Amino acid sequence: MTNLQRIRAFLSGLVTLACGVAVVYRPDVGIAIIVIIIVITTIVRGLQSLIYYATMARHMVGGKIQLYKGVILLDVGMFFVTLDNIPRMYLVIYLLIAHLITGGIEILSATEAKRMESGTWRLNLASGLIIAISGVACIFCLGRPNILVYIYASGLFYSGGLRILSAFRRSAIVYIQ
Repeated sequence: MTNLQRIRAFLSGLVTLACGVAVVYRPDVGIAIIVIIIVITTIVRGLQSLIYYATMARHMVGGKIQLYKGVILLDVGMFFVTLDNIPRMYLVIYLLIAHLITGGIEILSATEAKRMESGTWRLNLASGLIIAISGVACIFCLGRPNILVYIYASGLFYSGGLRILSAFRRSAIVYIQ
């Protein structure tokens, strides 16, 4: 990880922690803040992926995955932008489904990393389990939006802490002899 990537990871972690504080500080409008965070995040990630595809990934093996990822993330972001007139509970259900899918993908990624004997599979497994468990916990709290806001804020704190931690983690340097 270069110094610029470390600074970006640290700042990203701080922004994530600040979003968590904002959600906890105003739980009455927490779901609206969560939707804004998700819309901005998905649109920015989609645009990043599309730019990466246009500049580099189209020349790489398997680069079309970046194109598909960018289009899907951009579509999901635009889909959430259009959901301002429906009841908030539908938005919460969409978020729960997204959390369960994301947690499942993280768990599958961790099992694949373990099979490939990678050292980070434990962290991926823990992250996937926490995301999936928070999604399941939210299912039982659908009638109480404040608890949903606090569960989501705890996920933001966890994610921001991991990003800050990864900014200070030593990188492995591989020397070819």
